Amino acid sequence: MNCKKIKNALFERLPLSLRFLIETLRYWRSLCRYNASKRTDSDQRKMQYTLQRETHVIEKGMSMRTTRRGFGQAKVLALMGRLQTYVEKYADKPFVVYPLSTIKEYIVFQQKDGVAIPQIETRFDELCKQVGVQPSDLHLPAGIRMEQCDKLQQAAKGDFRSLLYSRHSIRYFADRLPSHQKIAEALELASRTPSACNRQAWHTHVYFGEDSHRLLQMQSGCNGFHDDIHCSIVVTADMKGFLGHEPFQCYVDGGLYAQNLINALHYVGLGSIPLSCGFMSNKLNEMKKCFHIPDSEVMIVIIGVGEMLPEMKIAISTRKDFTTTNVFHT
Repeated sequence: MNCKKIKNALFERLPLSLRFLIETLRYWRSLCRYNASKRTDSDQRKMQYTLQRETHVIEKGMSMRTTRRGFGQAKVLALMGRLQTYVEKYADKPFVVYPLSTIKEYIVFQQKDGVAIPQIETRFDELCKQVGVQPSDLHLPAGIRMEQCDKLQQAAKGDFRSLLYSRHSIRYFADRLPSHQKIAEALELASRTPSACNRQAWHTHVYFGEDSHRLLQMQSGCNGFHDDIHCSIVVTADMKGFLGHEPFQCYVDGGLYAQNLINALHYVGLGSIPLSCGFMSNKLNEMKKCFHIPDSEVMIVIIGVGEMLPEMKIAISTRKDFTTTNVFHT
């Protein structure tokens, strides 16, 4: 028996609580090393992920029902400053095309609203010159566009590709509660999600009206539009459904279910937006207590749900080409 096998055999003999502690320490070590909040700009991928996040914040602001006049100027200037640092450190022109395209659309958005932003326009032109791209050549889909409800609902009933490409996050809805029947149909469809050994340990908690508004206000990731979302579905996964050798499987099964539910909501004709539950335990525990979610259930995601308006603004959010995120191991 080699050293690795001996080590694994000894590990299996440890009490389960001690093995969980070791797993926790291993995860802590990975967090300290890889989390994007630590040494962000010294790692190219960390910087890319955070820049994409900051870019989407600008798109999100433009895609709300109403926007504060002249919103987001400080954030756009900060984004351009970090983009300049990225270009100087990594000389990666292809990556910055999408953020620059979004900033270009932001400038157009503000100009249409009659807002003067000369400092942003000047910095933008300087950054484009530094990168070596003409503003007129920035053609990547970015910013926002108007979408018709009828068009989206028709596409959702097409083939699988049509369903995926027509689903978008929607940040405001009709001023009425979504159909209970449609929600029930989506929940039934989502129950077809594969799960580890068919345990189906996912759960959903559906809130309407003021309860939905209070939940989203506590979530705090949708400030400025939580009152426009009259229904929220919390997807959870029960830790009681998993064994000692699979401490993280609840997140996998819950995540699979949540994505299927989002697609199912689109299929039945409802709009939706996934909202993060990736918080520290103190905030999650407070939310679970306030909204009567059992302590054994892990919160995976909150899905804002609503009846779509005839016409809506949606963020375009250019996606990466799969060749940049995939490796064929041959």
